[in-house]
Amino acid sequence: MGKYKVGKETKEKIYETSKTLFYEYGYTNTTCLKIAKESGANVGLINYYYGSKGGLGIDVYNEIMSSYKARVTEKLAELGIETSLLLQTAVEMRLINNNIRINKNFSRFYYDLLSENVIYKEQSVMTDFYRNLAESCGLNYSEFEIAFITYTNMGATQGSNLAYDAGLIDCSSLDFVNANIYLLLSNMRLDAKTIDAVILESQEIEKLFNVRIEKNFAIS
Repeated sequence: MGKYKVGKETKEKIYETSKTLFYEYGYTNTTCLKIAKESGANVGLINYYYGSKGGLGIDVYNEIMSSYKARVTEKLAELGIETSLLLQTAVEMRLINNNIRINKNFSRFYYDLLSENVIYKEQSVMTDFYRNLAESCGLNYSEFEIAFITYTNMGATQGSNLAYDAGLIDCSSLDFVNANIYLLLSNMRLDAKTIDAVILESQEIEKLFNVRIEKNFAIS
């Protein structure tokens, strides 16, 4: 029992330390050696508990997104707003876009994970999300179609965000996120009427509340 408790505490210490370092320095600039030094553990234990730095990175990313989605759901419930999964996803995309623009520590961590293909390697996590989204719209796509939608959208999102932040795309933040929502829904082959409705409704809902990613990826 004592060994289990110590092991659990060590694992949690490694995780919390990595989260702090990922926020302060980004994923790429945070090494396993630095995590080990700051957490008081060793590199072997990082690999034992998480498989690699990539395992830590994706765990932190999944926690951020899960907490973020849960907070959005809470806010919607508090306001008495009922949404479909598709509409809530569009609202979340708008709010995440705001955080990418405002919180450069978060955007750096996100871009680092994408550039090092950490998120891409979590195929089951990402494809499950898009599969559920498609099924909620009554769309029964093949595994090829789901994978194509998943990675086409992820790649386009990464490229467009980097280009926008570099000043290569000249438009308002509103036009930018509208275009990203349109791209996703178009890739899902939804009809124009549905796409327009989701864009307009999500824009109105976004005006009613905010969800922020704060220091060390805390959600408020």
